[in-house]
Amino acid sequence: MIIPGRALDLGCAALVAAQLGASAWLVPAGDQVMLPGGSSIGGLCWFRAVFRIDCPFCGMTRSFVALAHGDVAAAFQFHPAGPLLFAAMVVFLGAVVAVFVRRSQPLVERRRFMRAFEAIALVCLMIGVFKMVRS
Repeated sequence: MIIPGRALDLGCAALVAAQLGASAWLVPAGDQVMLPGGSSIGGLCWFRAVFRIDCPFCGMTRSFVALAHGDVAAAFQFHPAGPLLFAAMVVFLGAVVAVFVRRSQPLVERRRFMRAFEAIALVCLMIGVFKMVRS
């Protein structure tokens, strides 16, 4: 079954909105992330638990939470690609809304959008691998 472009746009937008919403809902606490009631969410990275080294995305959740709460410096410290990916997700949500309202061609069917998406993903991955190797 092929998913139509507009449904794929909206599905991805829902996931992005959930991620950004969770980042705003969670509470930064030093180098940890807490639930609003004060409970720690603990270590969530299976890669780190298994291999005892950071994965390319270790720190991304803490970076997003810090950024959602206005702490840009901490966001860059937790993961240098966090603010880039966060900004790309905000732009993506705005673009999906604009495309939906205008009833224009879905983003996933646009070559330039997909190239930009691939470039941002590649840059974030390269930054993460560099961070992983360096630590």
